[in-house]
Amino acid sequence: MTRDGFHKDLREIEEAVIQMAALVEAEIALAMQALSKRDVNLAQEVVTRDGEVNALQRDIRTRCTSLIALQAPVARDLRELVTVQLVISELERMGDHAVGVAKQSLRLQEFEPLPLLVNELVEMARLARNQVREGIQAFVDVNVQLARAICAKDDEIDQRYRMVFTNILTAMTNDPSIIKPAASLLFVAHDIERIADRVTNICEDVIYMVSGEVEELN
Repeated sequence: MTRDGFHKDLREIEEAVIQMAALVEAEIALAMQALSKRDVNLAQEVVTRDGEVNALQRDIRTRCTSLIALQAPVARDLRELVTVQLVISELERMGDHAVGVAKQSLRLQEFEPLPLLVNELVEMARLARNQVREGIQAFVDVNVQLARAICAKDDEIDQRYRMVFTNILTAMTNDPSIIKPAASLLFVAHDIERIADRVTNICEDVIYMVSGEVEELN
């Protein structure tokens, strides 16, 4: 395979990563819609889409492994292929967290709605989805400056997570009858917070791809 062929395959792999990220972002959005609208069908659709995410991850991993075996790349090219595999692992886990939200929304069907608490989670998830989109943009553009800026914004989601966590606990204390549904919302908040943390991991991967140095940004 020529170097031109190698870089063509590498670009195609990057396009597949972008496709996977779009699927994951859609999963997160659908999971939150399922939660806020109490929609069983949307929750089940999240689970179905996660199978597509997992299949795409396996395909990308196989293509990376084949390219490494055929071309024995070094330096930046090798780091890029390694980074791709790190990124898709984080994306796959984000999809798992979206499924976690969807499953909690199914458990909440038997309880009365808690719209004020759910609305706080919806806003938190909106911020997390923006982080996912920007994190993948930093990867595609190989933009270290953007990667660092995204990690700095993770503090906002962490603060919101602490606020939501406190509000849910307060609601449970004030009204013990909502303990079970409120506990489900605590799991939802944790899943959203973990999605944002995984974006930070992707940003660290971008820095590794460029510099070869492992750096903890948050």
